Amino acid sequence: MGIFDVKSVAVVGVSNNEKKAGNIIFRNLIKRFNGEVFPVNPKYETILGIRCYKSLEEIEKDIDAVIISIPAEGVPEVVKQAVNKRAKLVIIISSGFSEVGRKDLEEEILKYIKNSNTRVLGPNGLGIYDPYTGLDSFFIEDNRIKRPKKGNIALLSQSGALAMAFMEWLSEKDIGVSKIISYGNKIDLDEVDLIKELNEDSNTKAIFIYMEGLRENRGREFLELCNKINKPIVVLKAGKSKRGAIAVSSHTAAMAGDYEIYSNLFKQFNIIEAKNMHDFMTYLKTLAIYL
Repeated sequence: MGIFDVKSVAVVGVSNNEKKAGNIIFRNLIKRFNGEVFPVNPKYETILGIRCYKSLEEIEKDIDAVIISIPAEGVPEVVKQAVNKRAKLVIIISSGFSEVGRKDLEEEILKYIKNSNTRVLGPNGLGIYDPYTGLDSFFIEDNRIKRPKKGNIALLSQSGALAMAFMEWLSEKDIGVSKIISYGNKIDLDEVDLIKELNEDSNTKAIFIYMEGLRENRGREFLELCNKINKPIVVLKAGKSKRGAIAVSSHTAAMAGDYEIYSNLFKQFNIIEAKNMHDFMTYLKTLAIYL
């Protein structure tokens, strides 16, 4: 089973405030997730009539995934608990990490997951929307942005804002998806890991990536992986200009890299480059129809 094939989810940071991210995520999961959902917050006995747990450790059952929506300072301790519960996936919605200079919190998280089977998506991202399983950590109401139907296109974006914009556009155009993944600061799971997962996913026939920048030590692996898998990969590279590169770096603490180098490497390694957003959307509409 892949890391996104989960049967139970705990949401840490749920409150009774319907405007808060944790509450929105919890309600979305109750509506569409195929498995069990557990709210976690020490301040509440119940949330929406469902028992609320004081901590992950209080949950008697196994937990496959943990979604965290609490202030950044408290996140490492929750990740530690998730590792102890043998959760295979932790989705950190919270911001306030390396993008604002708190790389120490990310290093603490990495210390806890080292030598474990727990993987982390984020922080500072929206996580995942999967219409097949109903796993949905996007903290946006259905009445604001309708979810796309089931389809065969996977879309990856570091930027949460763009992931939501893509979601809205896909819904309006009635284009289905297999997954939309917003991975933020990618302290653990990155493009390489996600492509490997999606390559094994029978629902995914093509992979689209809005890319801000690759880790320096992962570039070669990314290119070789894209070159050998049989699914089309379309990339829109952000930060083409110097000003754009600075904007990208300030958003996710990722170095955007030299655009010309990226563009030339894409050509060499069988990656379809979308030169702009219009091209990206055109490729998406076309492949959604013909794959």
